[in-house]
Amino acid sequence: MSCGEPLRVRDRSPGPVGTPLISQAARQTATALAGRTAAPGTGSPARTATPAVQSDSPEPPAATNTAPPTAAPTDTDAPTRATPAPVSPATPVVIVPATPVPQTSEQRWRAQQEDRQVLEERPLYTARSPVPLLWWDPATGQVLEIGLIRGDFPVQARFTFRPTGQPALEVPYRINADFGLTAVSEAVLQRLRAAGYTEFAETFVIVSDAVQPR
Repeated sequence: MSCGEPLRVRDRSPGPVGTPLISQAARQTATALAGRTAAPGTGSPARTATPAVQSDSPEPPAATNTAPPTAAPTDTDAPTRATPAPVSPATPVVIVPATPVPQTSEQRWRAQQEDRQVLEERPLYTARSPVPLLWWDPATGQVLEIGLIRGDFPVQARFTFRPTGQPALEVPYRINADFGLTAVSEAVLQRLRAAGYTEFAETFVIVSDAVQPR
């Protein structure tokens, strides 16, 4: 302070009671802050988020998925098993082979004939030269010669002799009497009797040029 200037006394008069003194700079700062918080394009100030109000009441506990405990199986719950009945031993099956029925001498002799043709009228044939009169033994399957015949003789069937495939004529023979054959050997007679032929036998003659129908 220079000499000669009057002494200035500061105004110490108090302002209104309870009203804060706000400077010009503070007002400008508050105005700037209010403009920044306003929404763009509008003059209204921005809204502030309202904090969520917490309720004083306790929240219920969350439900838990608890299943009732499973009871352990007991012996009484197990299924009842049927006790199988004791199996008795099976009776063994005995297979008895069928015994073939024995064939008669006539059946065996027929089995040696193929394409047998019975001649009901028994036509006569003639042996122009001596030819053997044969007999097939059903016991042994052998062909035996009764003897030689010549002349006329009756024929009761025609057939093919299976063992040789030769055509033949079946001739009924009265044992030890017909065709002059009266001296048949004892060995042949025994074979005839063993086969069941005591009076008559079915003999045969092989067809040849010497044997012709009459």
